[in-house]
Amino acid sequence: MRFRALVCGLAIAATAPAAAAQENYTQTRVLSLFNQLMDVGACESALPEARQLWRSREFREQLVIEDQQNFLGAVVQCAITLQDMDEAIEASNAGHDRRAPWADRARLELALSTENHGLSVEAFFDLARSDPKDFATMESYNAWGALRAAERIDGGEDTMLRMHEALRAANYAPREDFHDDFFRLAHARLLLERGRVDEARERMRGVLDPWAVLMVRINSLYDPLRGDADFERSLDIVASADAAVARARVAIAENPRQLGPVMQLSALLRYMGRSEEALALVDPVVSRALSADAAAHYDDLDAQLNWIVFTKADLLYDLGRNEEARTIYSEAMSANGVGSANITIMFAGMLNAEGRAADALQILSMLWPLPPSAEVWHQAERACAAHQVGDVAARDAALAIVQRDERLDMSSASHAYLCVGNIDAAAALMVRRLNDRVEREGALVALQLFQRMETRQMPMEVIELQRVAEVRDRPEVRAAAAAVGRIEQTPIYAY
Repeated sequence: MRFRALVCGLAIAATAPAAAAQENYTQTRVLSLFNQLMDVGACESALPEARQLWRSREFREQLVIEDQQNFLGAVVQCAITLQDMDEAIEASNAGHDRRAPWADRARLELALSTENHGLSVEAFFDLARSDPKDFATMESYNAWGALRAAERIDGGEDTMLRMHEALRAANYAPREDFHDDFFRLAHARLLLERGRVDEARERMRGVLDPWAVLMVRINSLYDPLRGDADFERSLDIVASADAAVARARVAIAENPRQLGPVMQLSALLRYMGRSEEALALVDPVVSRALSADAAAHYDDLDAQLNWIVFTKADLLYDLGRNEEARTIYSEAMSANGVGSANITIMFAGMLNAEGRAADALQILSMLWPLPPSAEVWHQAERACAAHQVGDVAARDAALAIVQRDERLDMSSASHAYLCVGNIDAAAALMVRRLNDRVEREGALVALQLFQRMETRQMPMEVIELQRVAEVRDRPEVRAAAAAVGRIEQTPIYAY
């Protein structure tokens, strides 16, 4: 998980009064344990005693609140290092009770990483109240994670609407994207489901991202917005993409020390089939971001460095420069530690698309344990690779997990069924997705007629796209799609 440093150091030495012997002993013990908790080598041996100490009456009564906050922050960091997420959550909740400035962000990130949906939503609202500035600029993956958590609890739709209202009230703009188009789209969808058409149309004003525009065009839910002539003119995908590119160029000029706007512009160019232009933009930025003096150029390296490197790899794949792209992924795995889930599964997916299934299986064998939703993604790629190498037992074992838990990640499940050639299963899943409020938009997008980069050399990807066409032509799929939307020939390129 991405987790920020929490603590600034204990204040005991500077602020604690010289008092009774018992109080001095408690303070001395806390300071010693704090230093051990902050030492990676000593953290594991210190945590059991620290766990007992912070729950004690002496801790509550004999330490000033700032020292309690900082000690709990050290406990959280140590527990995360040891993958003891239960202790990390308990200590971060105790920090919240003491109004520690780091606590609500920590609770949100921990809840998301452990798929604790109720705590994710609670911490989202707590962060909005306790640190409005941090809330207004939090990373989009945390905001989306909390919204998706709300979908999985009772009363989720009403809760999501309240969450979107909180984001709008905070003038939320994700720090890595510099626009909130997709949050506006999701908010408008909830408003339309409640018949609040004028509010939804106003929320969509200024949305430019071509994928967001595509979703409005293909999903019948948005049709009430389209009676307005000015709004209908805004649904020209090419014109919207050009405006979004111009907006991204402005964001780069205004934020020269940020990698986020560069990735945003690169993605837009790639969507419109301009991968060579995107690579020319990204290549020198990656070189600077990987240089010894990278910190002199960019402020968001911790959050964005890996992603801009992968952006370059994906563009190389678009242009048929597969060996260079593979080298980038391999080096990223080495630099970030073998077993890192996102990197490993992403790379396995690329290898599967290339037809290098044996290599995909080899790197998937290096994975650490994963949460259930990520496990579906993992097993989908494992099934795809095993099928290609003819390992029927391994394929079927992976597919059994995908089928059991497909509700957690229907997109990955669909990929698995298509890769192994089970068109019946893929079509049945597509119908279920089209009939599901949460999954519908993703299913409609998957059925659109996209452009394809001719220089891309991914043979298994081509086969899978042919199988998507078979699914799309099934009468039951066409009927389910027509009931909720439409299929269009789009100028957007899909990969």
